[in-house]
Amino acid sequence: MNIKELNKRKVPIVRIDKSLNKYTNVVLFPDKLEKANEMLRKVGLPKQVLSR
Repeated sequence: MNIKELNKRKVPIVRIDKSLNKYTNVVLFPDKLEKANEMLRKVGLPKQVLSR
């Protein structure tokens, strides 16, 4: 594939780095996660609006 063909594409070509798999089951921001879970417990999920 040359540059002109790449520029005409609507969908970008993305390469995913396999070394990021080590973060699959790791909580990176535990304090923010706890705060978000607390807010969901208090307020709950937003109601879905039905469109007419």
